[in-house]
Amino acid sequence: MAKKKKKKNLILIIPAFLMMGAAIGIQTKDILKQALIGLVVGIIIYFFLKYRNKKLDN
Repeated sequence: MAKKKKKKNLILIIPAFLMMGAAIGIQTKDILKQALIGLVVGIIIYFFLKYRNKKLDN
């Protein structure tokens, strides 16, 4: 049961980075660019952590 909760929480990383990128974009007046950068970084980190967790579980 703990593994399912970990995987469910892991997907929340993507929108968190998207929102952080948007917040930075609001401050720098370049919201779309920063939001896209946040989305890409969130996806990269999601796959990295998914791979790491799979490796640790084995």
